[in-house]
Amino acid sequence: TLGACISTAWPAHVACDCTTAISPAVHAELAKLRPGEVKMRQQWEEDESGWHKLPPRAWPPLQPKPDELQALKTAAERAEIDARGASTSSAHKERAAQAAFDLATCLTFNMIDPADGLRRYRSLAQEGHLDAMVAIGTILLEAIGCEPDEPQVAEGLAWMRRAADAQHPQALYELGCLHYLGSQPEHVPPDDAAALVFFEAAASDQHTSALFMVGEALLSRSEPTLADEARAVGLLHAAASRGHRSARSSILSLLDADAGLFGTKLSPQALAQRHAERLPVMPEACEHFGVYRGDGEAVGMDEVVKAAARCDVVIIGECHDDRVAHELEFYLLASLAARREHCALSLEMFEVDTQLVIDEYLAGLIREQDLLQDARPWANYLSDYRPLLEFSKHLGMRVLAANAPRRYVGAVGRKGTSLAEEAWPLGSYHWLPPLPLPPPSAPYLSHLRNDPAVVRTDQLGFDANPPPQGEEGEARCPYIGLASREGLLAPMLLWDTAMAQVIVGELERVPGGQVVHVCGSFHCEKGLGIAERIDTLRDKATSQCVVVIYPEHDCHRFVAERHSRAGDFVILTDASLSRSHDYMKGVESPG
Repeated sequence: TLGACISTAWPAHVACDCTTAISPAVHAELAKLRPGEVKMRQQWEEDESGWHKLPPRAWPPLQPKPDELQALKTAAERAEIDARGASTSSAHKERAAQAAFDLATCLTFNMIDPADGLRRYRSLAQEGHLDAMVAIGTILLEAIGCEPDEPQVAEGLAWMRRAADAQHPQALYELGCLHYLGSQPEHVPPDDAAALVFFEAAASDQHTSALFMVGEALLSRSEPTLADEARAVGLLHAAASRGHRSARSSILSLLDADAGLFGTKLSPQALAQRHAERLPVMPEACEHFGVYRGDGEAVGMDEVVKAAARCDVVIIGECHDDRVAHELEFYLLASLAARREHCALSLEMFEVDTQLVIDEYLAGLIREQDLLQDARPWANYLSDYRPLLEFSKHLGMRVLAANAPRRYVGAVGRKGTSLAEEAWPLGSYHWLPPLPLPPPSAPYLSHLRNDPAVVRTDQLGFDANPPPQGEEGEARCPYIGLASREGLLAPMLLWDTAMAQVIVGELERVPGGQVVHVCGSFHCEKGLGIAERIDTLRDKATSQCVVVIYPEHDCHRFVAERHSRAGDFVILTDASLSRSHDYMKGVESPG
């Protein structure tokens, strides 16, 4: 979703970090930008204020809003009638196809009726409509509004390749991404060289994101030629001129480095401060989210940042498919990293036994493909949590894999297996918090039994068989395969204690440091869960700030019965926006 997110102000793969030496070729190309640099920077800063108005995806180019559905249906019906005329021109047929495509886009990407949207796309694709082919590929490869399975992936790739054979730039770009990221290794082998071929082909048609990827690839070569470097700056600037926020960040970093602003290696905090200068100014009122104190007083994001910056631990509780929440998390992390000398990111989305893999990736020793394979990231990692990790990598921040390994959580949940030391090999306890686990508090027990969303809150970490349909399926937690709410107690205690233990360990390792932890909202609501466990595990007092983020149909209405004291700050986001994953479909939030 390039160009639509705060997080894309920082490239996922930084072409030039701020300590990179500027070659003569790069310097010469940057010199061409200097005469208009001031105006360019001002324009780009002004553009940042409109990030929240952009659609959550960069493609399709036109993404109608849900309230346009009826008008789109009427337009499609009229265009179809016109196209049926005996003497209809090709222009009429093109207009009918475009109207049908726009209607399918509204139905699918707004999650109104994805099945009907896919049916309409298929009808268009069978008639040779290239955009429809790409749309089908995107839907089936990303499992938008449908369950992922092998036949759908194969069909999606077939349509995407057919469009790419016709030199459709978006299809070429998507295939390049598949080779580069290795997200479908059974069908598209990870291959940087093959990825670059596709990116080059898309860039030749001025595809904005492809221009960025080629420019980045050229600068990232171990021994780039002078021609490579000169061309890379031109490609990045071309992408930046088209609104690509990561390309803009790369150009600004190159200009800053060229001007000598970063003559010595900066600390993570100093580097974060440079980045924070480019953060958009959050408006007091925003269409897609509202910010409140725990008592319901409306405030701005600046108040959240000020309060959180004073605390040892900041816990951000989210609904895992909330796109706006993920952008706000990035904003908070970037803001806090600029205010604290030592700031670490902690994530529920990685398990503690993958810490070494994450450390190797942050150090630049392994590829992203290796991280995706060996660190077992959640299904929505690339869309939702990758920006946090890449930002931390760029700054040199520590990233903590905080969750308990799912094999232990699953065993405890399914069989009631004891965690007593005699039950497991001694090596297992390296990945577990100190035993026995502290008992749950009465408020925690009450919260567990009454929360409607907890049964699915960690589904994204589970990749086995989905739950059955019906009442039994609705009551199961797919992450651990439980059959009752009562059976969730032991796994939830293990989850919360394990994450708290990782946070406490980092606080002890770096006195005076801060940990920003991202997790599902249930793990921290009302100051329970992880927040309670930190106080139990740590001898000294720990200042904490709990920020919970809930999607609501009216994000500007704080309902005391639902939201009061859920956190030190409560952020309500626009639930009408498309979700990044459909695992919470049909489950009301908050608890």
